Amino acid sequence: MSLILGTDTGGTFTDCVLINEKGEVYFDKDTTTPHELQVGVLNALANIAAVVGGEPREVLRQSAVFAHGTTVGLNSWFTRSGPKVGLLTTQGHEDAILIGRVHQKVAGLVEREITNAVALDKEDPIVPRPLIRGVAERIDAHGQVAVPLQEAQARRQIAQLLEAGVEAIAIAFLWSFLNPSHERRVKALVKEMAPHLFTSISSELAPVINDYERTVTTAINSYLGPTISAYMRHLDGKLRESGFSRTFVVMQSMGGTIPALEAENQAVSILNSGPIGGVLGSQFIGKLLGHQNIISTDVGGTSFDVGIIANGEMELNRTPVLAKYALSLPMVDIHSIGAGGGSIAWIEPHFSLLQVGPKSAGADPGPVCYGRGGTQPTVTDANLVLGRLNADFFHGGRLKLDAARAEEAIRRHVAKPLGWDVPTAAKGIIDIVDAHMADLIRKVTIEKGHDPRDFVLYAFGGMGPTHAGAYAREIGITNVLVSPYAPVFSAFGIAASDLVRFYARSEPMLAPGDPRRVNGIFRELERAAMADLRKDGIPKGEIDLQRSVDMKFRFQIHELRVPLPPGPYRARHLEEIASRFIDMYEQTYGKGTAFTKAGIEMSTFRVHGIGRMTKPVLKRQRRAGSKATVARKGWRAVLFSSDEGFVRTPIYDEELLRPGHRLKGPAIIEGKATTVVVHPWHTAQVDGYRNIMLEG
Repeated sequence: MSLILGTDTGGTFTDCVLINEKGEVYFDKDTTTPHELQVGVLNALANIAAVVGGEPREVLRQSAVFAHGTTVGLNSWFTRSGPKVGLLTTQGHEDAILIGRVHQKVAGLVEREITNAVALDKEDPIVPRPLIRGVAERIDAHGQVAVPLQEAQARRQIAQLLEAGVEAIAIAFLWSFLNPSHERRVKALVKEMAPHLFTSISSELAPVINDYERTVTTAINSYLGPTISAYMRHLDGKLRESGFSRTFVVMQSMGGTIPALEAENQAVSILNSGPIGGVLGSQFIGKLLGHQNIISTDVGGTSFDVGIIANGEMELNRTPVLAKYALSLPMVDIHSIGAGGGSIAWIEPHFSLLQVGPKSAGADPGPVCYGRGGTQPTVTDANLVLGRLNADFFHGGRLKLDAARAEEAIRRHVAKPLGWDVPTAAKGIIDIVDAHMADLIRKVTIEKGHDPRDFVLYAFGGMGPTHAGAYAREIGITNVLVSPYAPVFSAFGIAASDLVRFYARSEPMLAPGDPRRVNGIFRELERAAMADLRKDGIPKGEIDLQRSVDMKFRFQIHELRVPLPPGPYRARHLEEIASRFIDMYEQTYGKGTAFTKAGIEMSTFRVHGIGRMTKPVLKRQRRAGSKATVARKGWRAVLFSSDEGFVRTPIYDEELLRPGHRLKGPAIIEGKATTVVVHPWHTAQVDGYRNIMLEG
């Protein structure tokens, strides 16, 4: 057998998906273990083995791929728990990363966030100034050596960083993407003087133009590298000990997976590893159902993550910003806030206002109702008090919730200070967190020119289906889809992903360019892509190579990425590419905005190598009629509106719902790992793939 396992480590739960040789999908989850994440992964794996009636060792032994998503790197960055990093750069440019192109104070902020300029400041430096050292060398803009590398001086600078106690070193020289010889030699010197020190060089990690972004990317990679490396090696060791012997891959922030033990050297490329899986899962289901425009919304225990699929394609952020630092590696555009089931409700002391999040109870101790030591009321506690969650069937009945504790926590910390009753306080908590979620969706749709009413909203994560009906209505979306794999949707997307490698080379030239030069660049990039994917075990017939080039009008800053057909190219082909860029420019910025007299510049040439992997085979099931009464398991008092109070509400078993079943709100649909809240204004319809579509 050749099973595929997909896992995703979240802030509260760790999810696991198994796809068998028939393409059938099974899933389960377990509590995340923050201090030793691999334990939660193995626990979730044990649960999935029980679901399919096997032992974990046997499941691992039969697995061809173990695909993983993690935010361990992101957590390391936000908690600033990474190592001390030194930076070696071209002499005379030591302050460039600190200057930050002047705009570092406002990088990543929207207009309303930069109105008070006096209150803005730069982020803490990735590398403190005393740990930034200049090396005497210089490559010019044509890739020629202008100043030879002074090795003796480079050794002295490395020695001083080692004496200062650095645990990792980043190396980023000017124009190294055109000629990496100096960077490679200095890296060799570091390895000679400190063989085990983690070292990144920009020409390997991000061989593209724009010195500041390239240096930032390299420095952050060195900051995250030791943490990622330790985690990947530890998890790989545990998997091998437990019987796994095949391909271990990890999700990249640009989409697609990469061999895990290579990702340790490209740590910055897996920053948003986990949340990306949900967007890929949405794209997979969207293709199946014919949904071209999708808002992907993931509500977990800690965060709310939103991604956009427009015209069938995931939206990419070409210059993503991490805490005001611009990176040179594109990422799937994911926006997140601290809003989830574990988000803590609290009273703002100066104005006695109810607030929710961003602080979370996480997996340890978790919400008060878990009975694991939590004392601060959370969103999950509020949902339980409102009757939206079943205290005896949370996590499929494995975790019994304590409603009395949740009610007392809300009374003590929210209701009593505000002079409210407990249901009003609980509803207030839910309304606030739903409003936060709706605001984020507005930010990633309306502020970017999308009308959310043109999209289908996909709701997933353990708490997504519980909240989606409310935040979708607030922004005018009438269709909400809940997949049967919603509780583990990121892991599902990770398991269904292809192996993808990204290659880039900056070599600026005026369009239309020299066909021999352009063909030579793509030939070199595609040769590398093919060799690496074959090394990964992908048959030649299962490899796709996709080309693109970054283009702009001369003297402009921002570029557009233009997809290209396969080559070889002749002069007329390159002229057609220039025309295509002009069309894309005017589609993006408006008719007549193209200033063709300025000339067009081609800067960075890119190749995506895609190794096709086994995909889930989701089969359409027979309709069972429209009446869903066969799935009704009882009734419960649930509060949807403070004006109407608690109402007697039918409760349905998700496992018993079949294609064609239709039910009107108010209703609650209980699955083994999530709860779908069907508000009074919604109708729920089950389609042929057992997706639940909320309409209204």
